Amino acid sequence: MKQAVTCFLIVFIVVAVAAKIVLLNIPQEPPLIHDGKHIVLFHAEVRCVTCIKMEFLIKKVLKEQKYDGLDLVLIEYGMPQNREIVERFRVGTLSVVLLEQKNGKTIRSYDISAEARSLIRNSEEFVAMLEEKLNELSGQTRRQ
Repeated sequence: MKQAVTCFLIVFIVVAVAAKIVLLNIPQEPPLIHDGKHIVLFHAEVRCVTCIKMEFLIKKVLKEQKYDGLDLVLIEYGMPQNREIVERFRVGTLSVVLLEQKNGKTIRSYDISAEARSLIRNSEEFVAMLEEKLNELSGQTRRQ
């Protein structure tokens, strides 16, 4: 029985490592961010509690449908195909960037990472800050 469990664990580890190697070597396209207004959440491969909570709160705000045309874009900052966008916004850790693009070019961007990280422990304050920043990005075009 002990040998069977040991063999199973070894096979599991070998398969997991092989799968990761294969996935890292498959050419992947960089993320396509279409024209419009976006909340870009840069995160690590292994998502921390803070990152997951930020994503949840951002989706909660967007679900309320107060903002026309805003969407959430998740980008893993450690992936090679994301290198260009990571360098463009100078991120290397959990980051939140509000972005407006037109004709594939950045029109405006606001890095709200510092505020987001400082307020994430208080959901109401985080949501209020996010809504304020989204109002600025949207040009105060909130639906009532």
